[in-house]
Amino acid sequence: MASVQKLMTLFSKYGIDEKQRHEMIFAWTSGRTESAKDLHTLEIDDLIEKLESDFRYRTNVDAYTELEKKQKRSIVLTIATRTKIHDPSDWSKFNNFMLKSSVEKKALKDYELDELDDLIKQFRGLEANFKKSAKTAGTKAYFNSKGLPQINPN
Repeated sequence: MASVQKLMTLFSKYGIDEKQRHEMIFAWTSGRTESAKDLHTLEIDDLIEKLESDFRYRTNVDAYTELEKKQKRSIVLTIATRTKIHDPSDWSKFNNFMLKSSVEKKALKDYELDELDDLIKQFRGLEANFKKSAKTAGTKAYFNSKGLPQINPN
């Protein structure tokens, strides 16, 4: 048996303001009341269960989205490492690249899920150009692919 206090705590926890709370209670009781104090015990129990299940669903969706973002960021970082844009011991070169040359010109952590697809496409293009350039002797990509230090042009 739940209490009105627990219901009010859930409303607060989930960011439901007073107007929304009254509308929700009004809809839940089919127009009988707008006040949580006038709810029957069974109505309170059912409403609490509904709020908690909705919150769990939103949390799971957010967790799935974060996992997918993490996987896509990993793809970007892997390609960046292969093309020598990213050095795992020094992030400054990669961060500067992201802010100046990436598709959205922002830090990797600030990319949304749909924007990461465009970023991956950009990095795959960079990798293709890197591989093509690595076949030509004397290019920066050639020296990087062979593990040789860059020759000073002077």
